[in-house]
Amino acid sequence: MFELLLSAYSTISTQDAAHFLGMNENDATNYVLQQGWVLDSASQMLTVKKQAVVTEQKLDPSKLQRLTEYVFHLEH
Repeated sequence: MFELLLSAYSTISTQDAAHFLGMNENDATNYVLQQGWVLDSASQMLTVKKQAVVTEQKLDPSKLQRLTEYVFHLEH
């Protein structure tokens, strides 16, 4: 559920976050603060900290070879 909140919200109230996470407000607030979110205590709104998406690209030698040949062809 936490991952869904990350993708769906940029800000969310502490009450809504607690509801979606199935926790009381204090526990939910502490949990998301540990994940790097920021709390505006005046409005009781949490600012969601988006996590960097890490994608791994696997090197396929045949694709690299075709790209090399294509670039070589364009240059000559």
